Amino acid sequence: MAELKNEIQQSFLNKARVDKFRITVPVPPVLQNKDSKHIRSAELVNKDSINFSIYAINIPAVAVEPVDLKYAGQTPRISSLARAAFDPVNVKYVIDNQYSNYWLLYTWLNLLHDEGIGHMVKSNGASQPLDQYVSNIKVSGIDEYNNNVIDYTFTSCVPTKIGGINYNYQETNEIESEFEFRFHQLQIKIV
Repeated sequence: MAELKNEIQQSFLNKARVDKFRITVPVPPVLQNKDSKHIRSAELVNKDSINFSIYAINIPAVAVEPVDLKYAGQTPRISSLARAAFDPVNVKYVIDNQYSNYWLLYTWLNLLHDEGIGHMVKSNGASQPLDQYVSNIKVSGIDEYNNNVIDYTFTSCVPTKIGGINYNYQETNEIESEFEFRFHQLQIKIV
């Protein structure tokens, strides 16, 4: 216990806050050759457009299902040693005034199931490897001094849903939307 007291540099009463996080959503390789920061085009996207204006994300629960083991008139519960599938992650963001972040998400989602072609196919007819369509999303919990203290890395992420937009002449707020993604694994690391 003496070693632990020497290692801790802050009060035991400090609490983690829900508004202290950073998120990075790298663009998947299939979109990296479509980059343009200055030209508005249906073919080009801004690779940096999703790295800002995100204001909320949920980290899914980690669960290992129990198994009922009937023995001697009792039913103790033991671990199944199998982790249940993760729920999708929902990210809330504000759409920028050029719709760049919305367009990036739409383009990414559309590449997974193209509105014209219907599946992941290059213009020359060859298929793209799946790893070209995925990205690793990283969320970092930060302390009161803005230092990373925990990292959540979602591997092989793909968007599965983009929120709708409700235009309304009686509202003057910013347009808020959301997108949902699924992933293969969640890696958690204390920094």
